[in-house]
Amino acid sequence: MLDAARDEFERYGIRRTNMDDVAKRAGISRSTLYRKFPNKDALVEVLVLREAGLFFDQLDALARDLDPPRALIECFARGIALTREIPLLGRILESEPEMLVEVTTSTEGAPIAVAAARVAAALRHSGATMPEDDLLAVSEILIRISMSLLLHPHGRLDTTDPDAVRRYAERYLARLVW
Repeated sequence: MLDAARDEFERYGIRRTNMDDVAKRAGISRSTLYRKFPNKDALVEVLVLREAGLFFDQLDALARDLDPPRALIECFARGIALTREIPLLGRILESEPEMLVEVTTSTEGAPIAVAAARVAAALRHSGATMPEDDLLAVSEILIRISMSLLLHPHGRLDTTDPDAVRRYAERYLARLVW
């Protein structure tokens, strides 16, 4: 069901896709889909959590072999690149960027807190020794900067240039974990 939803959302966008489309693609009845997900918002939430988990798993694996500043630099650069490589994220950024704002500001900022916890865990795995509250604060700053760059990509940083993103992270962000 989640793979069918992802495929439909990637192809048509989240707003233009309805539950009937997802059920049809999954080869199941509407009632079966609605038993698992009471509405499209619930389906989107579960799918986004799954895709975010896969996204952060990659960053966590990358961070494990690097010291904290290098982990921050490489994970920031890889995270920006992944947003273009993951079709669902690319589709949302291209046609429905306001949905990222809605997702990250719902439930009193809970999605940002979840993402920040994942970033903090990756930095901790790289050897970051700062107190947990400080590490979570730094991680939230990184998430918010990333979101801003993704939602407004035409600033001073060319987010399509991996070397420029890496230099930006090295110059401005790595010092957050020194």
